[in-house]
Amino acid sequence: MRPPRGLRELMICRIAQIENSPYELAHHLPMAAESGLDSEQLAALDHWGEADCYSAPQRAVLGYAEHLGSGAPRDDAALDACFSPAEQTELTVTGATYIALARMLRALDVRIDEGLSG
Repeated sequence: MRPPRGLRELMICRIAQIENSPYELAHHLPMAAESGLDSEQLAALDHWGEADCYSAPQRAVLGYAEHLGSGAPRDDAALDACFSPAEQTELTVTGATYIALARMLRALDVRIDEGLSG
């Protein structure tokens, strides 16, 4: 089973912030909003640890994004409480893919598409 799209978009957006990837943010913030994340949640991404607008699964995803993107300790209890092993694998693949993509975009100096903002 796959984690819901909103959780995957949350992972992608936080990874994009950690990796300083305005291209990814410009494309995925609107997708995150379309998938059900509200403006308060999107605005609090860079300080999610202090924000009280996230559910337990959202907090587990954000913590895991921090682990993947910056080496923060992994919270196995939070992940296990919210996600099956298959869902954790999907989150890992999602996070690792978007870390790699952010680094490729940076290496190639890819600019944000006209009409989008980062």
